[in-house]
Amino acid sequence: MQNIFIALDFIKKLYRSRYMLKMLAFRELKATYVGSIFGILWAVMSPLFQVALYGVVFGVFFKSTPDPVYRTDSYLLFLLTGLVPWQFFSQTITTSSTTLISNTNLIKKAVGFPSELLPIVTVISNIISHLISLALLFLAIFIFNAKVFPSMLLIPVYIFLTAVFSVGLGWILSSVNVFIKDIQQILGLILMALFFLTPIFYNPSIVPPKFLLILKLNPAYQLVEGYRLALLTGRALPTIDFIYFAGASFFTLAVGGVFFRKLKPWFAEVL
Repeated sequence: MQNIFIALDFIKKLYRSRYMLKMLAFRELKATYVGSIFGILWAVMSPLFQVALYGVVFGVFFKSTPDPVYRTDSYLLFLLTGLVPWQFFSQTITTSSTTLISNTNLIKKAVGFPSELLPIVTVISNIISHLISLALLFLAIFIFNAKVFPSMLLIPVYIFLTAVFSVGLGWILSSVNVFIKDIQQILGLILMALFFLTPIFYNPSIVPPKFLLILKLNPAYQLVEGYRLALLTGRALPTIDFIYFAGASFFTLAVGGVFFRKLKPWFAEVL
């Protein structure tokens, strides 16, 4: 019961801080892109570069083709619908893990500043960047596939669940990163492994069933498959996969909230 009251109080705090969240999110976007030659276009140039690279290697050299279940012969679309959500997933987790370190002055000098908002700010700014990539993805689908499905309306649901998961994991990683500086390097290795363990440039059907069950423990699997099924086939994730994705997201949020509250009193002193 106490945890419910804590959660409700936090939701009220989020609502009261909505203007600050918006300002901090746009400030983070400006800090990331302003001053660079291509600016916010970097949000789409990275996945496009990867699409070109993997498209040549697997689509041309290895002559890979999408599984018929995805209802497209375009390996380009297959890659795009995998890389765009993966970029959102990995970039959000990576940046949220360092948000406390990046805002040391704010935490130390602004007495009473709600530092738990910082991972949320990072997630919001990454959602904005992701929406730009998503707009180009929709354009590519309309050009090459020329199909519109009602299931495309599920994409905001998948974005929301990824945001929930990322905030929870961001609370955990950013708070631990204050005390253990190796977190960034460890996270980089884990994300590299997850990239190859997520069916981004290969079909899940090539994975033996017993190993596929292990791959599905990774929420990025459900995110990528959710995008592909919704955008290319007009279908939703299987119910069991969606329940797992939603459950893992909210469980991570709850654990992250408790974790952050326990470590927060020492942030200013250690930073």
